[in-house]
Amino acid sequence: MLRDASAVRRLFRLSPVVLLSAALALLLAGWAAVAYVRSDRGTPECQERVRLRVAAAPVVAPALDRIVRASFGSRPCVSIAVEARESATVAAELAKGVDAADAWVPESTFWLRRARDAGAFEVPSQGTSVASTPVVLAVTEPAARRLGWPAKPLTWRALIGPAARSVSVGLPDPAADPAGVGAVLGVRGLAAGERNPAASAAAVLRRLANRTFTPGPGGALPAGSGLPRKSDAVAVSEQTVLGYNALATGDKLVAAYPEVAVPALDLPYAVLPAARGPVRDAAAGLLTSLLTVEARDTLTRYGFRTAAGFPPAVPRDGRLSPEVREPAPLPADEAVTDALTGWSGVQRSARILTVLDVSGSMAAQVPGSDETRLGATLKAAREGSGLLLDNTELGVWVFSTKVDGDRDHREVLPVGPLGAQRERLAEQLAAVRVKPQGGTGLYDTTLAAYQNGRRHWTPGRINLVLIMTDGRDEDGDSIGRSRLLAELAELQDPRRPLPIVFIGLGKDVDPDELKMITKVTGGQVFRTEQPSGIRQIFFSALADLSCLPPECRR
Repeated sequence: MLRDASAVRRLFRLSPVVLLSAALALLLAGWAAVAYVRSDRGTPECQERVRLRVAAAPVVAPALDRIVRASFGSRPCVSIAVEARESATVAAELAKGVDAADAWVPESTFWLRRARDAGAFEVPSQGTSVASTPVVLAVTEPAARRLGWPAKPLTWRALIGPAARSVSVGLPDPAADPAGVGAVLGVRGLAAGERNPAASAAAVLRRLANRTFTPGPGGALPAGSGLPRKSDAVAVSEQTVLGYNALATGDKLVAAYPEVAVPALDLPYAVLPAARGPVRDAAAGLLTSLLTVEARDTLTRYGFRTAAGFPPAVPRDGRLSPEVREPAPLPADEAVTDALTGWSGVQRSARILTVLDVSGSMAAQVPGSDETRLGATLKAAREGSGLLLDNTELGVWVFSTKVDGDRDHREVLPVGPLGAQRERLAEQLAAVRVKPQGGTGLYDTTLAAYQNGRRHWTPGRINLVLIMTDGRDEDGDSIGRSRLLAELAELQDPRRPLPIVFIGLGKDVDPDELKMITKVTGGQVFRTEQPSGIRQIFFSALADLSCLPPECRR
């Protein structure tokens, strides 16, 4: 929502453009990753010294550091450490129970929810916004001029609406970037008035999927290197555009603001469960400092809007809007999950836990070849991973009976982005060996893998558990089939699909047993007597589990 700009002009006089550009240049030139600010020096009378740890998204950490330094001495017995940390890393650590920080300022409420969804149930679902920055489409100047700028403003409908075709738009991975989430929600909003909204939105998302990219550290766009994936425009925050233009020596970017509701990055301040007693009091005191006029002015000098949407100083060249824009909130969790599930169907990025059978029978030779069943399976796994996008999250377990103490499974590669661990994946697969005389601990392993997949279910991905085995359960101490099926049924959540896909190898597989398991989870069973066909099976399974509107397979 736009408001009268008279208040904005007063902000301009307080925050000159030159000062903003200098601050942004310093920010992007290399702010130290960790800044420690001690305000307890020279105060030996303190009965208790309190240390407050604040984890902040890299994009806002420099501003918070400046605010904390400016308050030096106001809390003589409190020392505050501001650490720049990627929000995805903090969310993952909190989900694992790591004592990551006492307070957290991610880019968006999206990350608070992500941490909770992954198991950090004591993390608050929302915080107090200390600043904001809208999600925009940053357009190169040549592309903007082709669309009629500056004579007419750029619109999202002209760039990513159902009829848009003339500009290539890049999208930060929505499963890992709140600006990408905003763009997906914007596409759905623009398609809402079409005759078939789902089909119209899916068609646009398919085009965007071809230019999806993984954002760099802090979400910054390196000036002078062009936009990711050679795009004409990308979805980023307004603050990112300000930073880019402040350092650009050539063409600058033009921001297109959404004409539909797109959630802004709201920079929520949240006190974490680790903060107790005096530390929690110190965290509350810091929040009070962050809401002062002085702190607001510091944040606007770093390119952020206020929590109410009042803008920072922007150059008067028409590339950015000086209007007040009331931040749109992140929709309910169900709406975001629904949007990201639709995105995963067209983009085919996945979170896959792959579980490989290493029981003794996997040493058998494949008829007509010089490979063992395990060797052929590992080869197919390596080839299958080549089908996946770099931002697909992949992990590997092996299983037999009692391969890790009393457990029937062992992790050989933790689930993580494939692009960062392809080399490690190859090394770990090369080290996998058959367990001589080992049985097939199918039931216990299947349940453990499914519990792991459910605990770490990720919106915006095709989440699945892929199990490759050549036999039936042979563990006399296992939970048994009936209990396995009951446990799997209890773990079902229609809003968060998590199918099990079995690839059965050889003639010893009991397909009826596997189908009973997959029926509960909405998965499938594929069987081959020639493991060399696993590569085709793998891709077929991924395609069949992707609902691609309007031609959904299920």
